[in-house]
Formats: sequence, structure tokens, C-alpha cells
Amino acid sequence: MSSKGTAEKIIEAALHLVSEKGYTAATTKAIAELAGVNEVTIFRHFGNKRGILKAIIEQFSYYPLLQQELNKNVTWDLETDLLNFSIKHFNFLMSIKDFVMIGFKEAMQFPEINEEIANIPLHIKTELIHYFQEMHERGKIRDIDMEAAALSLIAINFGHFMSRARLGTFVSNMPNEELLKTSVSIFSRGLAP
Repeated sequence: MSSKGTAEKIIEAALHLVSEKGYTAATTKAIAELAGVNEVTIFRHFGNKRGILKAIIEQFSYYPLLQQELNKNVTWDLETDLLNFSIKHFNFLMSIKDFVMIGFKEAMQFPEINEEIANIPLHIKTELIHYFQEMHERGKIRDIDMEAAALSLIAINFGHFMSRARLGTFVSNMPNEELLKTSVSIFSRGLAP
């Protein structure tokens, strides 16, 4: 059995147990049993339970997709770029909505979950700040607080995600892409020079 295969089995087992029984019940012993490995193997691959948590979060991180979107697929048209980013970000979050909801449920009791999950928006914020700085240098946005702008866009997108993930179409049955397009259009106008 390869190391990669073993690590993947451990991550899958941990995610399954956390989803079904919660973070507390997902002990390293229970994870090892479900993954079909010795508990020592978990410690060798991940160090401890928090190491597994970190690996799960990295597996579900949007950051690599964001980097590609903002570094390779950028058009330098603010509304186009932010809409592309927002649609991909929203769709990615919807694809892992169960994991995100578990994170919220468990984070209150276990601060280590919050600490690990916080790395995701920190990376996104950093990339968006770089993008906004470049757009400012190109004269395509006005002089603004880049961090506040990045955090605002993240909040808008996350708000749409949370509304759809928790409430479905009870609040609005507007198609997701139309909702994001409207939000990005309004947001972009606020940054225009």
C-alpha cells in the first residue's frame, strides 16, 4: 500500500466520522479502525488529530483554484474577473457545503478548527489584495483600502453561499449566477475610478 493511498484512506475515514458523529467522536482510534490502519500509522502520517484536520481543510481549500483564476485566467476587466472568481468560489463552496456546515457546528467547541479554517479566507484575501493593487496600478480602480475591498467581496460571496446552503430558495429563487452577477456589478461600480 502506498503512502498516498494510506493518507487518503485516513482522510476519508476522518471526514466520514466527523460528518456522522462529530469531531469529538472521531478519535484517532476510530479513524484508524475505519481506515483499516494501525493508530500508529495515523501519527506517522499526520502527527495527531489536528494534523488530519489540517489535511482535510487543505484538501477542500479553494486557494489553488483562486490562484489559477487570478493569475492565469485574469482579463484585467474588473467586473469580468470578479464575476468569474465569484461564480467559481460559490460553486466550489456549494460542492463542499456539508464540510463547511460541519466546520461551523464543531468550531464553537474546538478552537483548532477555527484556526485551521481561517487559513482559507486569509489566502483568498491575500490574492484579492494583490489583484486589486495591480488593478489600481493599471488605473482601473480608485485608491481604496485593498484589504477592506477583499474582505467585502469575500463576505458578499460567502453570504450568498450561506443563504443558499442553509435556506435554499426560500429567500429568493433568483438563479445563483444572476444573483452573483448583480452583486459583482454593484461592488465593481464602487471601485471604479
